[in-house]
Amino acid sequence: MNPGAPSLAEGKKVPFHSSLAGKFFLALVPLLALFCLGAFFLVPYFYRQIGLKATADHARNMARIGAYSVGPAVFFEDGETVNEVLHSLSRDENLLFALILNEKGETIATFKKTPDLDLTPFLTDRVGLSPDKKVWLENYLLAYQERKLGKFILGFSLEPIMRSTTSVRRITGLASLTLFILSVLIVYYLSHFVTLSLRRISQAASEIASGQYSRRVEITSPDEVGLLAASFNHMLDHLAETMKKLEEARETLERRVEERTAELQKEIAERIQVEKKLREREDLFRSMVESLGEGVVIVDENEIFIFANEAAHRIFEAEISSLAGRCLSDFMTPDQFLLVQEQTRIRKIGKRSTYELRLKFSSGQEKIVLVTATPQFDENKKFISTLAVLRDITEIKRNEEALRSIKNQLEQTIKKLEEQNKQANLFIQMSDAFQLAQNEKEIIKIAMTYARLFFPQESGALYLKKPESQPLERDEFWGEFKLKAEYIFPDECWALRKGQAHSIENPERDIVCPHLLLEEKLLGPSLCIPLASFGESVGLLVMTCCRARSEGEEDLLEEDRSRRQWLALNFSQRLATALFTIRLRESLREQSIRDALTGLYNRRFLEESLSREIFRAQRSGSMIACMMLDLDHFKQFNDLYGHEAGDAVLQEIARTLQKSVRREDIVCRYGGEEFAIIMPITSREIAIKRAEIILDRVRHLEIYYKGNIFKELSLSIGLAFYPVHGLTAEQLLQQADMALFEAKRTGRDRLVIAPESQPQS
Repeated sequence: MNPGAPSLAEGKKVPFHSSLAGKFFLALVPLLALFCLGAFFLVPYFYRQIGLKATADHARNMARIGAYSVGPAVFFEDGETVNEVLHSLSRDENLLFALILNEKGETIATFKKTPDLDLTPFLTDRVGLSPDKKVWLENYLLAYQERKLGKFILGFSLEPIMRSTTSVRRITGLASLTLFILSVLIVYYLSHFVTLSLRRISQAASEIASGQYSRRVEITSPDEVGLLAASFNHMLDHLAETMKKLEEARETLERRVEERTAELQKEIAERIQVEKKLREREDLFRSMVESLGEGVVIVDENEIFIFANEAAHRIFEAEISSLAGRCLSDFMTPDQFLLVQEQTRIRKIGKRSTYELRLKFSSGQEKIVLVTATPQFDENKKFISTLAVLRDITEIKRNEEALRSIKNQLEQTIKKLEEQNKQANLFIQMSDAFQLAQNEKEIIKIAMTYARLFFPQESGALYLKKPESQPLERDEFWGEFKLKAEYIFPDECWALRKGQAHSIENPERDIVCPHLLLEEKLLGPSLCIPLASFGESVGLLVMTCCRARSEGEEDLLEEDRSRRQWLALNFSQRLATALFTIRLRESLREQSIRDALTGLYNRRFLEESLSREIFRAQRSGSMIACMMLDLDHFKQFNDLYGHEAGDAVLQEIARTLQKSVRREDIVCRYGGEEFAIIMPITSREIAIKRAEIILDRVRHLEIYYKGNIFKELSLSIGLAFYPVHGLTAEQLLQQADMALFEAKRTGRDRLVIAPESQPQS
């Protein structure tokens, strides 16, 4: 700094409001004024509030005392006592009036300090200040012996409080003004005193700023200002030393600048040589690029062409040298241009990449190019352009697409063949399972298991035709959608009417079976298939498709419908054959084990069942009862009435026996007029009781046949128990037959139990 420069403090005086003392003074004066104004307003206010509270307490006490004294006088209508009470209250100098009102609001007695005082505004239930705020009202209830007599109203003048408040306000105002003036003077002198040292430091700083570096602050006080002055002087010493070093550095810098200038001149000469070599290399690069068969382009950060070789012009179908200055967006769709911009962002962080780009020309032709992009940066590592090598792969892509299409078709064909192979294996497994099934219930269970495998996305129900039953009954179902119809009559299904499958693809367009009208909403197409084998109907299979069609499946709809119907028809055909076969097998078995006349099991079934029950009893340790029954004098009955009448009696006896035993008991016709009953898992008492019931029912039996009544029939019964009378079926039957013979011998129409003896093993 020039020492001869004018001082910042010369001829310039800081205004009072801008000085530190002025700011301190102006900051405290508003606070003092606010404090004095608060005192001027708050002291009279609180004084008046205290006076009002004292008046309210005094009025409440006066009203309570007066009401206590006046209440009995009003109750006994003692006017003299009432006037005495009012007279005693009138001694209070602040009391303006007193009113005594009865329950109807009528005035009983009145006291007014001034005769011309109008009491009408005070005849209310109000307590506290009157509307003009000059009277304090007190309203007290008159009562005597829990009886309401009226009201006692007192009014007290607030003039003394108002006068005192005015006097206090004057005194407070005078005191506040005096305090404010004294505080302002004190603050003014205090601010000047406090900032004196700071002003000295400020003046010294101004002189130093003008170039007087030898100037020092002469303050030696031990307080913070003295420490600040010492630090300021120390800073000046350090500043003088620094100025000296800067002068030395300036001389050194000038010397080095001269040396660096010479070096730069040498570097410029070398750079000229380098640029000449670069131009030669660039020419070589251009010749090489032009000779390449692939397109080479350079685009800036805004996707504008800077350079393009001849091959690139052929790719973009442009004339030679016409690409420079054009934008890539002219040759592609907006989404492809967004892809290019995204790749440019990758280039800016220094990454290379290879990607495919689809070009579209005004003629409608499209090309696919393979782009290999490399970023280019300047000396400052700033991205300036992208060098890209372009290769036209349109034909390659077309060939790949054709190969991909062929591959997809092969995969679809293989998938269909695998699916058909899987279905064929399932059909084979299902047929094998049908062959091993023992009854119709197992056939249905197997069918439902494989239905879930064949039709995992479908729901369905199986309706079977029962013997001697007109409607088809729902037996089983699979899937999430459960059909509501439990019975279907033949005329309620178009498939049963036509005798062939009936498909419903669109309920609004196709004919809907009446039994499907019970469903609130079909989730998809449905299919009804009659189950018939060898010309005999055995049931109905109803399927609903619950899989929603998604976009792109419309072309496969017809193929899927045909495949599903073919699969359902094959499934239903095998199921119908299995049901017909098992029913035929069960019918033949029933014929082989049933007696044709009575419908009871025959002797062959008896022997098989008894052996099986004995084996079960051995494992469980239970008892088996074996009855042998024979009609008494049946040969004479046949000779007398004929064999047809005898057959009618045998049929009625068979029905009686079946009604007299439990469901698990086995009733058989052993031969001729002889019957047998096997009672597994029973007790001796139950078996004897059942035998007696049978004897009694046969005794009271009446059979009507062709105008004749046959009664007074009887049975003889022989009873044996396992394991008491035998351990094998042959032994048990032999013991029961011997007991039957004993019953015949001893008079018929009775029960004889085989004697207990050690059974043979």
